[in-house]
Amino acid sequence: MALNLMAGRTFNDITQYPVFPWILADYTSETLDLSDETVYRDLTKPVGALNPDRLAQLIDRYNDLDGFPEEEKFLYGSHYSSPGVVLHYLIRQEPYTSMHIALQSGRFDCADRLFFDMAGCWRSCNTSTSDVKELLPEFFSCPEIFENTNNFPFGETQAKILINSVKLPPWAKGSPHEFIRIHRLALESEYVSNNLHHWIDLIFGSKQRGPAALSANNLFHYLCYEGSVDIDKVTDELERKAIEGHIQNFGQTPSQLITKESHPSRSRRETEPIPLFKDLCLENMRCDTPKKQFGGPDRSAAGAIISMHSLGDSIFTIHSDFTLCSYKLHHARGAVPFYFKNDKSRVLESKDASLSHHIIRNDFPPENPDVSETHESDTSDKRQRDPIGNVSFAIALGVSSNSDPAHLLMSCGYFDDCVKIHSFDSLHLQSSQNGGHRGHINCLEVGDEGEMMVTGGEDATCRIWIVDHEALAAAITDGFVKSLSEEGHEETKCFIGHVLLGHVTPVCCVALSTKLDVVVSGSQDGSICIHNVRSGKFIRSLHVDATTKELRESCVGNGIPVRKLAIHIDGTFVAHLLDGSLHVISINGQEICSAQIGEQLNAMMICSRSETLITGGDMGRARIWKLHDLSLQFDVDVKDHGAITSLALTHIQSQFLCIGSSNGLLSVVSRKNDSSGASSLFS
Repeated sequence: MALNLMAGRTFNDITQYPVFPWILADYTSETLDLSDETVYRDLTKPVGALNPDRLAQLIDRYNDLDGFPEEEKFLYGSHYSSPGVVLHYLIRQEPYTSMHIALQSGRFDCADRLFFDMAGCWRSCNTSTSDVKELLPEFFSCPEIFENTNNFPFGETQAKILINSVKLPPWAKGSPHEFIRIHRLALESEYVSNNLHHWIDLIFGSKQRGPAALSANNLFHYLCYEGSVDIDKVTDELERKAIEGHIQNFGQTPSQLITKESHPSRSRRETEPIPLFKDLCLENMRCDTPKKQFGGPDRSAAGAIISMHSLGDSIFTIHSDFTLCSYKLHHARGAVPFYFKNDKSRVLESKDASLSHHIIRNDFPPENPDVSETHESDTSDKRQRDPIGNVSFAIALGVSSNSDPAHLLMSCGYFDDCVKIHSFDSLHLQSSQNGGHRGHINCLEVGDEGEMMVTGGEDATCRIWIVDHEALAAAITDGFVKSLSEEGHEETKCFIGHVLLGHVTPVCCVALSTKLDVVVSGSQDGSICIHNVRSGKFIRSLHVDATTKELRESCVGNGIPVRKLAIHIDGTFVAHLLDGSLHVISINGQEICSAQIGEQLNAMMICSRSETLITGGDMGRARIWKLHDLSLQFDVDVKDHGAITSLALTHIQSQFLCIGSSNGLLSVVSRKNDSSGASSLFS
């Protein structure tokens, strides 16, 4: 996608729309083995050269173009990216439907020529001399392009086939979401990663034009190339309009980014962490609870680990008595695959203002609570009503006094109904703000880059905060919020960008993805609202009906209260409801799958690189689920330490899962260095 943008491609112009390659060549099998190279398209050749018989016909036609100047001869009369191609693929979604109708003089094109079958489309691109189109980014990110959700009347083919949604390959199991998931995995596969540079040479690089393009059988009509004609020097008006029409309608080649040398193959990314739950094998996993810790029964840090964070090779735990402990954790060779060391133990300055039941009542939990008893009484358990939990803390990125990046600890759940900002190094309180909330602030979360935060409150609103970044705040803050902030004129560490409306009951959980530009919030009446982050615009509201258990697009109804939310970078999010169910939902409002897990969760997170969901709750078992179907892969039994209260994944070379328990102890899940038997804690 970065190359498309650098080459001038944009989603705002269908004549220069981003182009992605055909990746797979198998659209007929029941299952797909992505480790088998035969299922992939040959990326060293353009689409038009994949079929030798068709290529021979095109070469014969090229040789017959004797009347053309050498620089105007071409192999392919059509192009791999044009307005027609874009509207062909995206016909089921507006505004492309209306644009397609306008292009076809006020009606849909002939049904036989529409996009209605993936296998048929691939077959056409391999056999027709006039069809050499590539794909679009939506084929790897947007399942809605395959569904006729608007019920457009596309008509029937000559074979009496009614055109509706796109017929997907058998290996997609009839699900557009499954097709997108597998298609994206194929794009990130080892084969494609090792060969994609050949395709880049054809589209953006040295084989795009000239003799190199001819040698690679990659030569298109001369008018599709940038700079091939100076339109200002064409004096004949009729000829000028003909050239402009050809350029606008028959495809434009991206700007050539690499002119001389070939694009290099992918380099090895040695520093990238190895996903802990990729290629799962219980025999290779282990779980350990280090003996020397600050937390735990009768130790300096008292109470449950209510929040846990990973920064580099450091793990930070926050206990319910507001003690912040840090540990060093990194990979080691030997029987124990990691090195764990106590670092520091300090107390937050704002401890005395906390609403935590632990601090107010000095009510320390027992060393080994009865987990099953806790689960049975979860609706009346005091911990369920405790306003302090892992949704009350987050780490943001600010600027220090010498203009270097500095981490900030953001927290809520205080008597004064404010968000408190502490320096992460000294734990000194730097700022205390309520952001305009009227009442208690229930939850907060910081975005991917650490510069934006969202809070949810008792006043049924969410607020978008910009953390220590005045220029970004000035760019995205709406006029209403800006007029309110100008009344105080006081210096602040955080700036309010937007007030998000849509709920009618207190907001109890939020999830934020600045990369997707989306914030998801859940409230006590079961409504789930989706907003745009930078504009603050309301997108949609959903709820799971308490009677039918079906997902409905409405903010009013008999909904099940929402307890936890987590967003995946692919545009889906997971919602955990009070009835103990999990729901995977797209931000476009479609439920992908659901499962009843029979547990109240205290912590939930997504490991995006291995497509897994990790949950932990009152049963004292950390469970790992496949995200696309919520099938349980395995679980880790740490119930001897009580309920699971927090989770964290490290981002160092070897990835570890850290589990925080209600008795204050931290456990570490890791891959073994040897192949000895699996730990009895796994099942």
